[in-house]
Amino acid sequence: MNVDTIDRRIVALLNRDGRIGYKAIAARLGISEGTVRNRLRKLTGAGKLRVVGQINPDAAPDKQLMLLGIRIACSKDLSKKAVEIARLDGVISAHITAGRYDILAEVWVDAKGGLITFLGQTLAKIAGIASTESFLVMKSFNKWIPRADL
Repeated sequence: MNVDTIDRRIVALLNRDGRIGYKAIAARLGISEGTVRNRLRKLTGAGKLRVVGQINPDAAPDKQLMLLGIRIACSKDLSKKAVEIARLDGVISAHITAGRYDILAEVWVDAKGGLITFLGQTLAKIAGIASTESFLVMKSFNKWIPRADL
C-alpha cells in the first residue's frame, strides 16, 4: 500500500488530536467522510497506522521509564531475541541497533523495585543475553507512552 499526501494529512490531524472524528477530518481536508473512513481502515489494516491512547510518563509517579541497552551473545539470534524482549511485560519497544548495544529497549516498570524485578526475573527468562546496561529516565520531553497503567 502506498501512502499519499491525503493519508499523511489525515495522520497529521490524528497526531494533533487522536479523538478527532471522521466528519471533522473530512471537513478540514475537503474530502468525504467515507474517504477518511476507508483510508484509515486501509492504513490500519496494512499495519501502517495504529490509533492509541497514550500517557505522559511524568503523570505516573509510581512508575518509571527505563532504557535498557542489551548485548546478545550470538548475533545470528538478534531478531529472535528482539522479538522475545518486545513481548515481555512492561516492554514498550525493542530496537535492533548498530553501535554499543545490539538491542535498545524502552521499559515501563514500577518505581519501587520494578527495575530489579524486571532485570532479575522477567528479562532473566531470556537465554542468550550477554550483558545489559540500565538507564533510568529522570525527565521526559515530548514522550508519550501507549500504556493504560497510569
